[in-house]
Amino acid sequence: MNGLENGQKLNAGRVRSMDLITTALFELMEKTPFAQITISDICSSAGVARKTFYRNFTSKIAVVERLVDQVFYEFMQKHDFKTSGARKIYKYWYEYILCTKEFSAIFFDPDLYMFIVGKIREFVQIEIEEALYHTASFDPLYTDYYLSFAAAGIASLMREWMKNDYQVPSDTMAATTARLLSGIFM
Repeated sequence: MNGLENGQKLNAGRVRSMDLITTALFELMEKTPFAQITISDICSSAGVARKTFYRNFTSKIAVVERLVDQVFYEFMQKHDFKTSGARKIYKYWYEYILCTKEFSAIFFDPDLYMFIVGKIREFVQIEIEEALYHTASFDPLYTDYYLSFAAAGIASLMREWMKNDYQVPSDTMAATTARLLSGIFM
């Protein structure tokens, strides 16, 4: 997020339109599966014209990607893996998700679950790859396997935690995540 989206500068009006569209999509997802929501539904709910939608987004998935990228960007701005360590990062992540519960709709929509696993993989690669290369058990030939396994594991743990209405404390979830991923990153 560098102030540009789709290669174009953002002004206050565009940001407002993008926010309206994003909010509308996630409100619609509370009642309707992602695949059944149309661009017209989103525009109607957001109170914007179709051309406004297409001026800002190429597709519905681009709207979801904007929210996910914003969440990851905000998180990365507040927490540094290099100075915090894996367990603290996991704890911060679970606490952050508690404050961003609309994000959970992505984890339970079958059309978006693999998308979120892919985005978590990108995040893991950005945040953890350097630590990964310095582990004794790391073999560079298997980087994609390590990252894919970690992303799917994290997504699965988060989904289960959300499904159980966040009952397990974030400290415990962080410890569980660290323990399960220790073979990769330790």
